[in-house]
Amino acid sequence: MFLLTELLVLLGCLLAMVAASQVVAARLAVPESTLLCILGILVGTSYVAVNTVAPGFAHFFVEPLVNPNLPADAYLWIFLPPLLFQVALTVDVRSMMQDAAPILLLAVVAVIVATGLIGLALGGLSPYDWPVCLLIGAIVATTDPSAVVGIFREVGAPGRLIRLVEGESLLNDAAAIALVTVLMAMISDPSVPLSWESGLSSLSVSFGGGVLLGLIVGRITAFILPLLGEIALAETAFTLAIPYPVFLFGNEVLGVSGVVAVVVTALVINGLSHARLSRHNWNHLQLVWAQIASIAGAIVFLLASVRVPQMLSGMNWTDVGYLLVAVLAALLARLAVLYLFLPLLSALRLSEPISHTYKLAITWGGLRGAVTLVLAMGMAENSSLPENSRHFIAIMATSFVLFSLLVNGSSLRTVIRKLGLDKLSPQEQALQQQAIELSTLDVEATVKRIASTFHIDPHIATEVNQRYRAHLASSALDLDAALPDRERLAIGLVTLAAREHELIRDYGSGIIGVANLDAMLRNTGKMIDEARTNGRIGYNRAARRILKPTLSYRLAVWLYRYGRWKGPLASALADHYELMICRRVVLERLRYYNASRLNPLLGERMAGILDGVLAARIELVDQDLRQTRTQFGQFTDLLERRLLWLFALRKGRAALEEMVAEQVISREVYNWVQKALDSAWRDGVERPDLHAHTFQPKPAASAPPTSDEESSPAPVAKSDAPSLTSVAAEAELAKLTVNPPRNTGEAEA
Repeated sequence: MFLLTELLVLLGCLLAMVAASQVVAARLAVPESTLLCILGILVGTSYVAVNTVAPGFAHFFVEPLVNPNLPADAYLWIFLPPLLFQVALTVDVRSMMQDAAPILLLAVVAVIVATGLIGLALGGLSPYDWPVCLLIGAIVATTDPSAVVGIFREVGAPGRLIRLVEGESLLNDAAAIALVTVLMAMISDPSVPLSWESGLSSLSVSFGGGVLLGLIVGRITAFILPLLGEIALAETAFTLAIPYPVFLFGNEVLGVSGVVAVVVTALVINGLSHARLSRHNWNHLQLVWAQIASIAGAIVFLLASVRVPQMLSGMNWTDVGYLLVAVLAALLARLAVLYLFLPLLSALRLSEPISHTYKLAITWGGLRGAVTLVLAMGMAENSSLPENSRHFIAIMATSFVLFSLLVNGSSLRTVIRKLGLDKLSPQEQALQQQAIELSTLDVEATVKRIASTFHIDPHIATEVNQRYRAHLASSALDLDAALPDRERLAIGLVTLAAREHELIRDYGSGIIGVANLDAMLRNTGKMIDEARTNGRIGYNRAARRILKPTLSYRLAVWLYRYGRWKGPLASALADHYELMICRRVVLERLRYYNASRLNPLLGERMAGILDGVLAARIELVDQDLRQTRTQFGQFTDLLERRLLWLFALRKGRAALEEMVAEQVISREVYNWVQKALDSAWRDGVERPDLHAHTFQPKPAASAPPTSDEESSPAPVAKSDAPSLTSVAAEAELAKLTVNPPRNTGEAEA
């Protein structure tokens, strides 16, 4: 009972200190990890004094922090899986894939190079064995993303730089831990030969096995999540159950890297769940995980920092010299990877070139953190190592962390500013000024309207507007002169593709199949990449790829044509038709987004060009829809009725939920109506039954338009019977006219 009470009190104290540290770190603009490290060291050094003055207080509150009844490895088991899982859930997987080669280079190759150089430097100067020195190199090779990424975002560093550092920090933890595990196995088992060949072989098996396990578990999890009834609490709870079993199963059962398995599992879930979970449920899941990871990361750093004074006891000036050698070797290792290996990737066209300023910022931004401290604590308590070796490892790793936090961390902002990475490019500056000017005009109009409504002196409103404009230093500019047409067009196309990527997610929850959503999300990713590199030609080329019938669709048509086998064709036809319908409605929403958002930002002429690009895409989709209706008219009628019915049910549910939120109806009334909606949804979500006559073409009245009509630029399909596309488009435009959206500047479909 006393142990439980002690544990609860300890947890309460830790949470209070974490909360206080987060507030102070935000106000002082210092990295939270640095502040936690200082606080932990103060608690650890004050233990003796507190124990002398108030032994009862020290025994109950301070001693559990300084000497917890936990093995050092327990910190990794308890805290590391959720930390890495959350980071992998939040990264932009698609953007990271563009820099997959340099990220893997920094995360894996850089760890091996740093381990080797640090080990060689210490092994040549210190009296300790090579395996011990290599172990120190592996322990300090991992970097901490929290402080670095936080500083980069605060000073406005470029997004690509943040992705590189975040991706490196996410994966190099796994690589470093796997390498430490391999080295410890070699040291503790004399029968295992200590050689680079055997070490790399063991590392490859451990790392590769973890990747394979993560891919399997991630796929299974992504398959199960849509089956949980769209209940956000259930989906979040299920993901909470993933990290620890994967970590333990990989480590203890399969003998592969559990850390790698956890990271890859979360990356797969991240990449696949956007099309499987609603936007609200995905945001809820990420919010819960962010809170858990924030607390876990702060607690493990605080607990590890408390033991820093104990681990540094007995350090002398010789050890300081060894520390400086290790720091210099680590910097040289990062420079070697960045300046020797990265250009090789660029030469092989595996990566876009990385500027020298990026390389210098990445080199100096390699801060060490909680993982290094926890690994050092584990080595300090490992009985398979000699006492003097354990002490040396603890001193080197702990002092290395302190050096990186206090020297690199405190000067990182200055380094970024000196390198000019906090400044926007001329193109970004032009767009920023244009956005500020547009928002300023909107603010000025709003202030004048409020002043008029409340009979405030107009001079006061004018003064406030002048003050607001002066504060933002906004001034009108000639956007045509600031940005060439080619760059503005590329920016507009990338923005449209990114917005399309987000809009597609609104059509999940059973209305559009998961496979179709995945295909469209992948296609928009390719459109973004092509627009960045090849402009409008690349954008259109990528957009047309999804219109091509897939191999399964062509095979199903062949089976029906020559074998009258209608099952595969019905499934393939339903998938293809759903995809085109969803594409059509999203494109209509993009046209409104272009007119309402991009027109003021990029200019009317450029918005007109973008609208022409979208209109051409709509015409291609309409041609495909007309052809499909002509060939399989009756079956497409059934599909359209199903989609409209599901759309009506979802809109009805949303309207009722809004009424409950506004207290127009009670929760009891909503629950009663919801049962009917749920029953109707279960019946309607099934695709229509297949009959021979449903594959018959429509009557002549619904025949495709004449050649003159086909050449018309009008984007709406020209069928006598109202199609789902035309109905959805008319509904969208009608709603926009009556009640324009307030925040997003677009219709909700």
